[in-house]
Amino acid sequence: MKTKTKAPKVNRALALKLAAYGVAGEFAKLSLTLRDIESKGNVDAIQTWEYYAKRFRLWIESGFTANVPFSIFAEKGNTKLPFYAFSSLPGFDCPGAGACLFGDRPKGKGKEFWKGWCYSFTAWRYPAAFLRQLQNSILLRFGNQIIESAWERIPANKILRLYVDGDFYSLETLRFWMRLVRERPDLDVYGYSKSWQLFLALEKQGFTWPSNYMLNLSSGSKHGDALRARMEKLSCVRGDFVAVPVARKWIDSKAYQDKANAGSKEYRAEVLERLREKYKGMKHFACPGNCGNCIPNGKQACGNKDLDGVIIGIGIHT
Repeated sequence: MKTKTKAPKVNRALALKLAAYGVAGEFAKLSLTLRDIESKGNVDAIQTWEYYAKRFRLWIESGFTANVPFSIFAEKGNTKLPFYAFSSLPGFDCPGAGACLFGDRPKGKGKEFWKGWCYSFTAWRYPAAFLRQLQNSILLRFGNQIIESAWERIPANKILRLYVDGDFYSLETLRFWMRLVRERPDLDVYGYSKSWQLFLALEKQGFTWPSNYMLNLSSGSKHGDALRARMEKLSCVRGDFVAVPVARKWIDSKAYQDKANAGSKEYRAEVLERLREKYKGMKHFACPGNCGNCIPNGKQACGNKDLDGVIIGIGIHT
């Protein structure tokens, strides 16, 4: 069920302010801003910005001793992602982002950093989605023991996507996650990242990657081909997950969301055509949008060792 978005509508500028206060640990300012949101409506009207703002503020003001307002790991994700999943703030937690975040605009030109094609910001119109991301970004910086406790409670033999939104934002965070993954060999963990400089820095320290973690090199990185070539040598890397331009009609019709959707077959044919043009002589796979049925037996291509080195692509409009 979609989250209602009643007044006051939290626009992008206000969301950015909330995010900036949170990741900086400026919790007094964050609380005041949340109080202001609460004052604009009925805090008892569930699934509204006022309702969630109050829950979030009380958690902040408790010093994180109260229960988290949102589950840290989304169980079974959604219809497109039927696995456990973790997200944090896009942009703020994406040190390797390039075109996906900034588009073709040179960095530093203007205040908006979401001019690229990153899809994660579209979720910010929903209070629960945005505040869950903010909650997790705050916990990574100021309460990762709470994340660790939630990690330990994930049932055995589950698949988990680490970072649907956001990315590894520091070397310490990357090391933290890899330690947790290694301690849970019963979990199959996969994900995507543009934070290549962090992976290479940890590799340089002689780090051994967990055998149950598989990384996809996400396109839109600010890093060039030289760094990408070094990343491909890491034992945890499956291959590339890239975004390629396709006709806007496929995006508007949501043909990219599920292989059962109308037009999906034609959409995936166009993705494959674009992949062949750009990555000649390599094997290709067009993402059908649904991680739960992209390959047989309920597995996902991005976490499958049998697809090692295969270029997986998804369409974006230009």
